[in-house]
Amino acid sequence: MNNNENQTLISGGTVVTPTTEIEKGTVAFSNGKIVSVEAESHDNPDIDATGKYVLPGLVDLHGDDIERHLFPRAEERVDTTIALDRCDIANASAGVTTKYHAISFEDVPDDNRSIELARRLAEQIRNFNYETGARVDNRLHMRCELTNEASVDAVSEEIKSGGDLVSLVTHVPGTGQFTGENTLAQRYDRSDGELETGLQSLKTRRSGVPEAELLARAREVTELASNRNMTVASHDDETVASVDNAAAIGVDISEYPLSHRVAQRATELNLTVAMGAPNVVRGGSLWDGPDASQAIKDGVVDILCSDFRPQSLLSSVFIENDEPLKDRVFRVSTAPAAAAGLYDRGRLECGARADIIIVDPDPSPSIARTYVAGDQVYCSA
Repeated sequence: MNNNENQTLISGGTVVTPTTEIEKGTVAFSNGKIVSVEAESHDNPDIDATGKYVLPGLVDLHGDDIERHLFPRAEERVDTTIALDRCDIANASAGVTTKYHAISFEDVPDDNRSIELARRLAEQIRNFNYETGARVDNRLHMRCELTNEASVDAVSEEIKSGGDLVSLVTHVPGTGQFTGENTLAQRYDRSDGELETGLQSLKTRRSGVPEAELLARAREVTELASNRNMTVASHDDETVASVDNAAAIGVDISEYPLSHRVAQRATELNLTVAMGAPNVVRGGSLWDGPDASQAIKDGVVDILCSDFRPQSLLSSVFIENDEPLKDRVFRVSTAPAAAAGLYDRGRLECGARADIIIVDPDPSPSIARTYVAGDQVYCSA
């Protein structure tokens, strides 16, 4: 293999492909695409990855972390342009090369989520690309709260304007993650009269929509998205019946199913099952959901999402679970890319987009370099 000015060689590290792990392998890329993956090292590579891992860029289908950049503290609000740029930097440094920002379209009492803010973010995410200074491929994941007619209307309009993924959300107090007396209130930082009044209004609104109407709204949004080749997920599926309904209307992904049995049913129905990487890293769910590590062992998890912590995707890869490393990498790269219909990335193979990360394993796994379409967008040194 000859190195030349038109191609870049990364050599000497452990190269992980969808099918194998190559010790001291070489990845060559040119003009934004991988041109070869070789089971041999090169004497004079452009990047010496000896002692490191060479992986495909991570694909995150659900990341709420933009909210932490918008609202670093309860009373502090950062400009949306600045917040998106900071979030972009954080994801590049975490090895995420394709990012689906999960934006909630609903008005909630603490004002940190609103339809107006969601619309502004949606427009900015659509326009945030390489030409406008983005480092990673930023994409729009629209979270549609089916109990809120205004949310359904807003998401339906945004679908027409373009987007990448829609999730159907039904957060009804007393069900799912909101079982118990105070769990809805615990999602908000303040405890004053204004918030309590807003929460009561929210509970009344969410609880007052008949099941048949929720299903009709879900079908409407799914059909609209599917007609535009947009992936659709159902969020926080609580029962086997809810998964059955989701599959029947054409949903593609069961996102964060709330029990092992529900995840199993989604798998039986050939839905892609997504759980949280923080769950794997932490060793369990924050909200009494299924243990993702155990669900992986039982074969009912296809992909992991960062949820609110992009660094968790890489961390999950290096948590031993008796699987080959390539299978753990597959779950955060190839599989989510395929679930979203992005067959040009998420794998180290000839012809794939050159989204590549180099991981330094010591003292703990961290990103040394990130490439998006062959361009270096992050370097730790």
